[in-house]
Amino acid sequence: MKDKFGSEICIYCNKAPAESRDHAVARNFFLVERRDRLPSVLACMRCNNLKSKLENYLMIVLPFGAKHHDAKRNLEELVRPRLENEWNAKLYRRLQRDYERSGGTSVSFNHRPLIQLLSMIAKALAFQRFNVRLGDGFSSTAAIFIDQATSPFEQMLAIGNRVNGDLGQGTFKYVGSQPGKYPELTLWRFEIYGGVDFAGSKMQGGRASLTMAATGENQVIRNMFYGTQMMDRNIEKSVGRNDPCPCGSGVKHKKCHGSVEKKEARERMQAQARANQFPPSVYQPPAAHGYGPGQAAEMRRYIHEIFNR
Repeated sequence: MKDKFGSEICIYCNKAPAESRDHAVARNFFLVERRDRLPSVLACMRCNNLKSKLENYLMIVLPFGAKHHDAKRNLEELVRPRLENEWNAKLYRRLQRDYERSGGTSVSFNHRPLIQLLSMIAKALAFQRFNVRLGDGFSSTAAIFIDQATSPFEQMLAIGNRVNGDLGQGTFKYVGSQPGKYPELTLWRFEIYGGVDFAGSKMQGGRASLTMAATGENQVIRNMFYGTQMMDRNIEKSVGRNDPCPCGSGVKHKKCHGSVEKKEARERMQAQARANQFPPSVYQPPAAHGYGPGQAAEMRRYIHEIFNR
């Protein structure tokens, strides 16, 4: 394996020797006939295994909010077999329980695997589309925003070099830009399964389906990641002064984003994030789209059948 990839190193961690070729967006997100020409990068076994774990959860849960033309086929051909696998029995029971508790209107959703996966995909696409490897001093992050934030993000994406991609005929779309301040700075907007809604219309600010990612200098990315993490009330309450900072710096919270001198800047950042950012760990509604009369109702009936078999 070592000879096969020579001295190449993993595109995700940029440290360990490459041991496999990994699709930036896993093949199993797509129907069989939609898997041609998917971008791939070299990865170490550790990053490959981590990414596979994230993908397994998201391959099952995201299609319940799908709105593209393959929505029902994804549930039937990809999701149902995974839910029938004994390895996913615990996840199935949790989804079934939360679906019943919601009165058949939504399924539960954990945002953290999506944030982690999109951060990794951003690294892969930065390398694939802009030939940029994130070395020491650079990293990536991602977040989900309410759709009202689309306009300012579109303005940022319009700056510098811009690329577009459509993988699997609408299964996974992306727009990326490289503003030009430095090569490692890239911005990405993703559309998964036609634009999955992660929260209902009753959420303050309305619909939330805007998924964004960025790569750049560690300090900038850590500030962004910290703002994302501290939107989660459970995390905010659990972080002590001597605990590692949620930004990932490895420094104690009191000496990093929890320091007194950074308090005002942190509060300004959080206030700005709350204006647009999606509150994590809420419900993802079953798909409702308008590809034809009655199709939304048909999707709901099919989802109801999955959870009541």
